[in-house]
Amino acid sequence: MGFKGKVDKLLRWANIWLAQFEAVRKPNLRSEIKNNKVLIIKLDAIGDFLIWLDSAKEFRSLFPGKELTLMCSAPCVEIAQATGYFDEIDTLDIRKFEGNNSYKKEILGQLKKTSYEILIQTAYSRTVHMDMLAAGIPAGEKVGLVSDETRTNLSRYITFKGNKRRLDAIYDRLIPVSGQWLMEVQRNGELIRGLGKKDFLTGMPVLNQYDARPEIIPKEDYFILFPGASTPKKMWDIKNFAAVADHVCVKTGWTAYVCGSRGEQYLFEKLKELVNPDTRIVNYLGATTLMEMAEVARNARMVISNDTSGIHFAAAVNTPSVCILGEYNYGRFLPYDYDKKQEAGRNPMIICNADMPCKRCAVGKMTSDCRICMAVTGRYLCVDKVTVEQVTAAVDQIISTYEV
Repeated sequence: MGFKGKVDKLLRWANIWLAQFEAVRKPNLRSEIKNNKVLIIKLDAIGDFLIWLDSAKEFRSLFPGKELTLMCSAPCVEIAQATGYFDEIDTLDIRKFEGNNSYKKEILGQLKKTSYEILIQTAYSRTVHMDMLAAGIPAGEKVGLVSDETRTNLSRYITFKGNKRRLDAIYDRLIPVSGQWLMEVQRNGELIRGLGKKDFLTGMPVLNQYDARPEIIPKEDYFILFPGASTPKKMWDIKNFAAVADHVCVKTGWTAYVCGSRGEQYLFEKLKELVNPDTRIVNYLGATTLMEMAEVARNARMVISNDTSGIHFAAAVNTPSVCILGEYNYGRFLPYDYDKKQEAGRNPMIICNADMPCKRCAVGKMTSDCRICMAVTGRYLCVDKVTVEQVTAAVDQIISTYEV
């Protein structure tokens, strides 16, 4: 099925479900639901979920005495459970919900059986399917954010204006947002303030210490490399990671632990071939649970990472870190921006980026040079332009804080 066919299919489904649920949205046909239950929908990937933790902790004080249910993606359940912020956690595979009509019908059928006093859609880039999901869940009040209308939110971007209005009408209240470019920590803060905590000041996300298996925490001095990412477009050249690993090991004697998903084993093999014989590297890809990964990061001397969940784990456990950052979405998910700038004891996250004039092309137009770079290397040009010298300088800044 081509792109146009997929778009047409999406819009057909949206119209079918909107037509079905619009009737029950009419005030004279909808009974008041007062059952003390609040549903919080957060269907993001791991990194975005970690960014959200600073706001997630506020729902208990926003809704004292109410039963809080979180709906999240399966990979985030372990993190959600570890926070202790929620009474119940439900999972939904949003990708399967988007692409599998049988699964969609099954989930919506199940969700009709449970009602909530308040439903909160936390996403700024709320997709058509996220709105369809919210439409299908009985709730006395439905609240969301005014939606992202940029190309980064493609399903909303390609939807006709009339359908956008109908999708917005699913919610009783849409909280206003400020500006197109706002770091996600701050965007999440807008939701919390819009829900009633007017004086809320955003801060860095925090993961409390987790009781990991003792044997999973290395006993030696070590640093972490995250050479993978959700897409090859965001992955710095592996030979550059090898050069940085050599630099750190020569300067400090620390061991490099290579972390990420089990499916990234090929990256370790490439690193092993490229590093100097004296550089010690250990394969930790897929060796831990997510919360164990957090503790491995907490005990590391430093984390060096692409724009992936690893850098957000480093932030949440307050480990010094260096991030190789592409600029297509610069300012939204990285670098971090928050209100409590003078928080004591915060370790640095140093961002290494190319500072190109085409920055933030995610809502603009990709340059021909970038298209050529992607065709040749598989990477965004702004990722490819970050130099080893930039990263080693950032690494040295962190190393200087230790007695090596």
